[in-house]
Amino acid sequence: MSKPKLILSDIDGTILNDQAELLPATITGVRAAVRQGATMVLASARSPKGMWSIAKQLGIESTMIAYNGALTAKTDDDDHLQVFEEEPIDRKVARRVQKVIAKKWPKASINVYSNNDWFVQANGPWEKQEAAGIGYEPTVTNLSTWLAKSNAPIHKILIMADADTITEINAQLQTPTYKAIAAYRSKDTYLEIVAAGVTKATALKQLLVDDDLTPEDAIAFGDNYNDLAMLHLAGIGVAMGNAPEVIKEGADLVTTDNNHDGIYQVLNQYFD
Repeated sequence: MSKPKLILSDIDGTILNDQAELLPATITGVRAAVRQGATMVLASARSPKGMWSIAKQLGIESTMIAYNGALTAKTDDDDHLQVFEEEPIDRKVARRVQKVIAKKWPKASINVYSNNDWFVQANGPWEKQEAAGIGYEPTVTNLSTWLAKSNAPIHKILIMADADTITEINAQLQTPTYKAIAAYRSKDTYLEIVAAGVTKATALKQLLVDDDLTPEDAIAFGDNYNDLAMLHLAGIGVAMGNAPEVIKEGADLVTTDNNHDGIYQVLNQYFD
């Protein structure tokens, strides 16, 4: 059994348990794999900054696939960012999205992400809930003005609102007017927006090219719909036990859920 050279893992619902913690066995398994020559890559809807504390606990300083594939980069304790690949949202489209949502759904939380920066119009309950999960606070600014004047890349827009409002916004963004973006729900109350064509799989494909690897060199772990293409691309795609049935059916392996030692059990087969 050949050892994978590249290990990829989603974060929430996969490498973290339901208490947003790393299991001790997961840390042990990842560190053993890295000691034996594998590279560990975190792949998430989060920013690099939002993944950094997890990377440090795992003992890795490798590349991160952020914003569901819109940004591939490294970061550090000082938020210094080394960008390898990026696919930002067109600024005019981002401004149109912000304007229509602010006007038609004024209670929705609009969040704009650029590199390691997180910008919001106000720091209310939705924003505080998100900050508690990712471990840092947003920058409050006038989003309309920032979008009009800044030249920084826009890697992701996140909309947080009640489920019915998210349904309405999602329907609006699926029309041809917004063909330059891809919008999808990561929760009933969360709508993730990236540039059209951006996925974890497309980022993985480029990372394999950059590292002179093949898909057969990679093993990937995931639990949700935005992980499925990544699981298909990797030589070994592993679905968590808590994943929906369609994700399990599309994976090569199914391990235990994220509250147990499923990742360790798989890695231990290759890196004992």
